[in-house]
Amino acid sequence: MYKKIPLKPYPNGWYVLANASEIGVGQVVPKKFAGKELVIFRTQSGAIAVSDAYCPHMGGHFGFGGTVEGESIKCPFHHFCFDTKGDCTATGYGTKPSPKLKLPVWHSRERNGFILVYYDEHGGEPLWEVPEIDQKGWNETITTDYELSSHPQETTENSVDMGHFSVVHGYSNVKQLKDLTLDGHYLNTRYAMTRQGSLFSKKGTLTTEFEVHVYGLGYSYVEVDIPEYGLKSRQFVLPTPLGDGKINLKIGMSVKYIDKPSTMHPLLSIVPKPLLNRIVAKKAFEGYAHDVGQDFKIWQNKIYIDPPILAKGDGPVAQYRIWSQQFYYED
Repeated sequence: MYKKIPLKPYPNGWYVLANASEIGVGQVVPKKFAGKELVIFRTQSGAIAVSDAYCPHMGGHFGFGGTVEGESIKCPFHHFCFDTKGDCTATGYGTKPSPKLKLPVWHSRERNGFILVYYDEHGGEPLWEVPEIDQKGWNETITTDYELSSHPQETTENSVDMGHFSVVHGYSNVKQLKDLTLDGHYLNTRYAMTRQGSLFSKKGTLTTEFEVHVYGLGYSYVEVDIPEYGLKSRQFVLPTPLGDGKINLKIGMSVKYIDKPSTMHPLLSIVPKPLLNRIVAKKAFEGYAHDVGQDFKIWQNKIYIDPPILAKGDGPVAQYRIWSQQFYYED
């Protein structure tokens, strides 16, 4: 049922703060998220934690001079230490810390090569999880980041907006191969479409199939299959709200190892496969980043129409809008 819940700036759910590879053992990295200053730190055992950036003792910022000692983060101001649960483990003077000292720690996960953090407007526990993906036989995910004026619901809506595939991205013969599936926080559908393209001098009309996997409004990926090239990839779309109407849009791509290089071009069969896979992944990611960039001016200058007055050909936008309401509290 559509209730017209306001489009609040921070929908509840999981968001990507960083690539896992950015946070080495003993590192402290500052991040902005949902109007707040946070830090990510990795302890000596390799555990990841996400906390508020300011020490609850006297306000020092852990992200600027803070260090990791064992399993705790140490404030640069007075050397008060806090563990991954937020408990104060030591003061800078060797005295017993007050039991009132508690560093706010966020629910976080290290998953699929990303560090995720959970947001709940009322401070509630995570209601669901982002699943692990089997990455055996796939290239390491390539990523890049953009700071945009937009909202996670707006960018994620592209996954069901069938009309924009042809108008913005130049596809034709757009077809929905699978009815929209809505299962709690999870959304899934599948499309096929064609477009003129070329790769390694092989040109022609390419038929591409896309299967969309959306987990809340901050984490989604698309399985892409181009049979003419024998090319399969996963395209990640990861919008994270920063504050003041800004998002960090991280996009990523992982490409399945190429089994038959000759499908792309006969001469590629002589290229060593590890090198070929790196080249193909880089080339494919460049194309993906180009396509995503075509949406930027629209996202950054549009307004949110609620409810939209839809037409045949728009795709399952209405179902998406209803599904999205679960990530906001009605109050």
